[in-house]
Amino acid sequence: ERASQSLVPMQQQIEAARAELRNLRGQIEEARHELELLRQQQRDLYADLDRRLLLLENAAAPPTPDGTPPTEDALRQADEATVYGDAFAALKAGRYPDAVQGFQVYLTKYPEGPRADSAAYWLGEAYYVQKDYKAALSAYQTVLDKYPDSRRAADAMVKVGFSQYELKAFRNARATLEKVKATYPGTEAARLAAERLTRMDVEKR
Repeated sequence: ERASQSLVPMQQQIEAARAELRNLRGQIEEARHELELLRQQQRDLYADLDRRLLLLENAAAPPTPDGTPPTEDALRQADEATVYGDAFAALKAGRYPDAVQGFQVYLTKYPEGPRADSAAYWLGEAYYVQKDYKAALSAYQTVLDKYPDSRRAADAMVKVGFSQYELKAFRNARATLEKVKATYPGTEAARLAAERLTRMDVEKR
């Protein structure tokens, strides 16, 4: 009997250690995702800077040798790039309300613009980091609904699942994350989905 009593605190210690391990795994998964997000943002930043410079140069340069002013299309392209670039810069700087406003302006002015899918995705990210998961879910879903062929689609679908998880819609989150694995096998998005599903298994959600 004394032996069985001495096992009780040991069992409690084991359970506490298991709980701490689950917590650490969750933190590691979140840290991995944030690192990948920062890497993607950095890649996008340099790509967009290149595009913005090119468009601005095209807009500033006269289309004919006689000094004819830039065409309206060239000016519109430069403005489109500037609106997106300013919103993205706000996101990178952590000015999330400004980023939300900037991406909303972009999507209102250029719903069919060359970066509309990215604007919708980063709008979702700006909401997500502010823990406005309902608004984030709507923005990510916009990517899937309006721009299904976007290179952002896989990442948007993962974040739909993450947003559903944060909103405690666990059944929907599980279905979404399983769909990511089936639709985009072998991708970073599929890896993140699998990790979150494992976490949900541990949490019994």
